[in-house]
Amino acid sequence: MEARTLELVFPEHTNPLGAAFGGFVLGLMDKVGSYAAARRARKPVVTVAVGSVEFKVPIKSGDLLEVVARVVRVGRTSLTVEVEVYKERFGGEERVLATHGQLTYVAVNEKGEPVPVD
Repeated sequence: MEARTLELVFPEHTNPLGAAFGGFVLGLMDKVGSYAAARRARKPVVTVAVGSVEFKVPIKSGDLLEVVARVVRVGRTSLTVEVEVYKERFGGEERVLATHGQLTYVAVNEKGEPVPVD
């Protein structure tokens, strides 16, 4: 199962050097990762772990980001999702892998209790 989105980096998402805040990028990864996990589980999910995340190249103000999340493992109640963030400039550079990582989610019921993934 997969989910993806596009996001433009604005100046308010960057530090004084014009590079995107890591927390901004992690937030996008978590959001899109949760979409992929919830689609696969067919239930709400919560984030329980952020595995290794590698920031390979700087992401700058004005970059267009494509965030791609794929479920790579399904446990009894948990799902592991690999997330890749690609960047590109409008009319400029080719698409480049900027960041990647793994996140883990748990399917939950309306009380927030873990439930089995179908």
